[in-house]
Amino acid sequence: MKIYAIDTSFTSGQSFTIGVQPNSRFSLAIYRQENSQALASFSGINIQAMSQATRRHIGKKCVIQSAGSSTPMRFDVDWSWPTITLAPSVVCPISGVYVIVAYEVDADGNPTTDLGRRIVSGSPVYGYPPDSDNMALVICRAPTQEASIAYVIPIATYHAYNSIGGGCFYDDHVHGTKSATKVSLRRPGGGFGCQTGEPTDPYDRESQRQQFTHWDAKFIRWLIAQNIAVDFYTDIDLHAGFLDRTNYKCMLSVGHHEYWSHAMRASVSRFIQNKGNVAVFSGNTCFRPIDFGAYRTPGFMKEINKLADHWSSPDYNESQLLGLSYGYGGGKWGDWIDGAWRNTTRDPIGYSAQQAGHWVFTGTGLQNNQTFGDTDRLVGYEADGVPIPGNGFNVLAKSPRLAGWDVGGVGVMGIFGTETAKKEGLVFNCGTTDWARVLLDSSAASNAIVSRITRNVLRAFTGQTL
Repeated sequence: MKIYAIDTSFTSGQSFTIGVQPNSRFSLAIYRQENSQALASFSGINIQAMSQATRRHIGKKCVIQSAGSSTPMRFDVDWSWPTITLAPSVVCPISGVYVIVAYEVDADGNPTTDLGRRIVSGSPVYGYPPDSDNMALVICRAPTQEASIAYVIPIATYHAYNSIGGGCFYDDHVHGTKSATKVSLRRPGGGFGCQTGEPTDPYDRESQRQQFTHWDAKFIRWLIAQNIAVDFYTDIDLHAGFLDRTNYKCMLSVGHHEYWSHAMRASVSRFIQNKGNVAVFSGNTCFRPIDFGAYRTPGFMKEINKLADHWSSPDYNESQLLGLSYGYGGGKWGDWIDGAWRNTTRDPIGYSAQQAGHWVFTGTGLQNNQTFGDTDRLVGYEADGVPIPGNGFNVLAKSPRLAGWDVGGVGVMGIFGTETAKKEGLVFNCGTTDWARVLLDSSAASNAIVSRITRNVLRAFTGQTL
């Protein structure tokens, strides 16, 4: 059963609203992403308002019946499904990542699916298919700043690859849809339950690449295990300028944070100029420009418009903000041949340390020219590189040339900005999408090194000692 968030984030203490599949009988549950693979059951349901839906209680069961049209909707319009508004009493007082789950029930309120039976019995529920097909992602912002780090969830990138309704920003060979330049935020698939034509990740087959569970959930689990507190936002919040109204020491970007608006870039630029630090544990970061609809039009903040294939003036000028660009790195995702994805594996490529004495490498035991992450395929499936000619980016580690990859450049990790004893106004950029995968995989050969680098960066960028 499909559902989606009407607004992708809310402030703790406020209500929030979800859109639900028409002509369905179901119940709802709320979970939270914590430090385990299974989602954590959070609270009961307290419905504040409904539109095109009714409810009745059978003991402790709440059975909801949605009305409305079941006519298939397009990918580029507001789906306008029936809505359920949940009251503030179910909202956690701290910032977090919440997952709303809808599960089908019979007339007596008994679950009719395996997912529903697990929810009712308290058995594990997971954020990957098939469970995720019934989920919506909602981010809770803190009412006031509670941590020194702001974590930005890339909702726009999730939807850019989500072809539910017949289209997205890419050709979806699997489902036979063509690329477009507009997608709606008001439809399923914004983090969970997407339709995608992406090949399966050969190094993590449980979840889809362009979804929350594949990268962000892993990094969040690591943060919680390390007792590192963060406040959560979405890239739509970043677009709205939340960094301009805070005193965060560090902004965190993870996984595959590809699609940015002009306002997002401007907000991060001001943050850096005001001595804030940016930690990028993402690849293909900020590569493609978008907007969220024209101001004060019906589509404003309900849609995403792709403005171009990449930033220009000069080409790939996101490197002036974050130091690196995919336009100088490379990607390896496979080939669509005879109706199937093939050649999706990558050569074992990692990074070679260039400045082993730098504080980023403290405690790793690395020596100059020593390679790490190669057997784990740390570099890829998309990686970012340094502009040619250089822009002053301090290269701490680099890959060999990515021969045979899209672009065919060199993957790079390092620092952008002028370093002083007091770490302020800097960007750390790991330059690869797959950092979070290796970070959480305790069996990975480079896990200890990747974990120590991550911890070093976050501690330094929040004013702590290494």
